[in-house]
Amino acid sequence: MDLAISLATQIGALFIMIGVGYVLIKTDICTISESKLLSQIVLYVSAPCAIINSFQIDLTEEKLKGFLLSIGAAILIHIIYYILAKILTKKCHFNAIESMSIMYPNCGNLILPLVSIVLGNEMVFYCSGYMIVQTILLWTHCKLIISEDTHFDLKKILLNINMIAIAAGIIMFFLQIKLPTMFQSAISGMGSLMGPLSMFVVGMLLAGMNMKEVFTDVRAYVVCFLRLVVFPAIILLVFIFTGMTKLFPSASQVLMISLLAASGPSASTVTQFAQLYDNHAFESSVINALSILLCIITMPIINIVYTFLL
Repeated sequence: MDLAISLATQIGALFIMIGVGYVLIKTDICTISESKLLSQIVLYVSAPCAIINSFQIDLTEEKLKGFLLSIGAAILIHIIYYILAKILTKKCHFNAIESMSIMYPNCGNLILPLVSIVLGNEMVFYCSGYMIVQTILLWTHCKLIISEDTHFDLKKILLNINMIAIAAGIIMFFLQIKLPTMFQSAISGMGSLMGPLSMFVVGMLLAGMNMKEVFTDVRAYVVCFLRLVVFPAIILLVFIFTGMTKLFPSASQVLMISLLAASGPSASTVTQFAQLYDNHAFESSVINALSILLCIITMPIINIVYTFLL
């Protein structure tokens, strides 16, 4: 319960940061176009630094088990999400954007800073397993569905900055390469910028949207309900009733991070692909914005239920 309260508090803090980004636009201190610069800083500097920093830990059997469990859990989650999304797309006649928004949560810009703030920087390490699996699927399955193209771009997956950071982090983790104090301090500091900057960007983008259209789109509410409540609830039950949380002492905490990643708002990458390929871009932005606003309620509730059932 204490963790759930802490989670709700920190999500609230992130929303205050979103509010700051919103005010920056509404008061003409910044322009929406300037949010792109902040996004680039988060993507190419802060997020990779946070990932590398999370691997600067001692190699222990417990850490290795946790890392492998996080990868296994991510694969299981995406298999379940794929099957559910496939069934619902046929039953509810969802378009590609709605289907992908349901299937893929935002495990980067929101979950990384959230885990860092609530559980500590060292726990970001366990986010990497989910990110590895999702990054591969986003740049293959998700991209192909939205673009309606059959071209598979392996180069873009391998050269994705987060994948490079994860690869570098894994190498340093297994070889136990520790960065010099000066570099460690710099990387830690730049990684800590990820939370505030990411939330500023969200607020700045929300300021450029018609909020009436966001809150009156009925289909967006259906998509968000599935993304934020139904799908995570199914994963929660799978984790609890298969005994996965009892595999080893820290398994429940590792799976909590996987559950947080699986219960996040729709992935911003889906919106970026929608804009890039001119495929229901506005609808994607509405779903993304609404899911971000609603997750402040749903994520703590999912966490409370999880901790209660443990």
